[in-house]
Amino acid sequence: MGAIDSAPVSRLHQIVTEDAIFALAAGREDVAGTLEALGKRRVETYAAVLAGTLLPRALENYDAWVTACSRLLAPIAPPTWLPMMGVVAEKVTLEIGARGLRSLFSSKPSDKEVQRVKRIGALAARTLRAVLAADGHLDPEEMLMLGAFIASLGLDDAEAQVLFHEAPMEPTGIEPYGEVESPIARAVVRGAWLAAAWDILDPREEVAIRAVASKLGIDAQEFEHGRGVAQRFVDTRRLVGLGAVEGVRYVLSDREPGLGIQLPAAIGRLLLPRRYRDEVLAHIGHGAKIVLAKRHAGMSGDDKVAVLGIVWLAALFEDPSQSRKAVLRARYELVCDDMGVDGSKVRSLVEEFVTDRVLFATKPFC
Repeated sequence: MGAIDSAPVSRLHQIVTEDAIFALAAGREDVAGTLEALGKRRVETYAAVLAGTLLPRALENYDAWVTACSRLLAPIAPPTWLPMMGVVAEKVTLEIGARGLRSLFSSKPSDKEVQRVKRIGALAARTLRAVLAADGHLDPEEMLMLGAFIASLGLDDAEAQVLFHEAPMEPTGIEPYGEVESPIARAVVRGAWLAAAWDILDPREEVAIRAVASKLGIDAQEFEHGRGVAQRFVDTRRLVGLGAVEGVRYVLSDREPGLGIQLPAAIGRLLLPRRYRDEVLAHIGHGAKIVLAKRHAGMSGDDKVAVLGIVWLAALFEDPSQSRKAVLRARYELVCDDMGVDGSKVRSLVEEFVTDRVLFATKPFC
């Protein structure tokens, strides 16, 4: 029989919970499939945590956590809220590894796949940087957007650093250097629109997007469609962020100050578009009491499921005792009632994911 301290197990529990929060925040419809794939991809990492490996944490180093999780989810469920992750979803990432017959003999992607990711990844990264820089210098959050996208490409560290530290290019000087498939061209332009719409759309950003769209052969109809998609997404994301922040604050209302402030703030930063974030985070900081008042009817059913999954994961973050969990569950069910959704299925799903991943990693040490 081996022996294991409770401290690394507790740390692993919180890391698994944070992973699951990020996965649900990615905005993909197949929550169960995303969690299952995430668990498989993290088997070795979770075992290493018990052996002392330190990973970026949401409440300790948010930027590094977002970057690491974006790369982690790149081949599974690229986060919909990060600009240019639609490009990654078109298999523009080396995190997928070898595909087709080659995968029977090697996990490494072919040279052709590597060159494709480098070429298209550079195009998307340069476009993203040009749009973000159109209204001035890139600030820390914009650098995080860029860094998370580049990390998701799966390039080696040296190549990723070169791309990350490139100077901004004039949009008219950005070249695709080869044919760009129509779905990828559309994804580049839509990613550029999302980056621009995340705060307040500046006319200079539109000029930059138009220049790149022209290079990629995007017509006027698709150009305007991309604008509309981005604006609707940002508005929808606001509802999701508000629902999650209020739900977490309600469930953890007796942990203020402390975790009841820290977790909602991190989740708000993750979910809320920048243009809507300051007001919500200010309410968190002031400790304004949450009153359930059926404010979230505008969310889709899938969004409500994701929000409730995040709320219950936040409740599990401290690895509560059975008596504490009963209190948390009672509050959680009041949040479910307020949203008009039965949250039992997603609650069981996320709790089982956390429990099973910790159990699977811990078992060899016991």
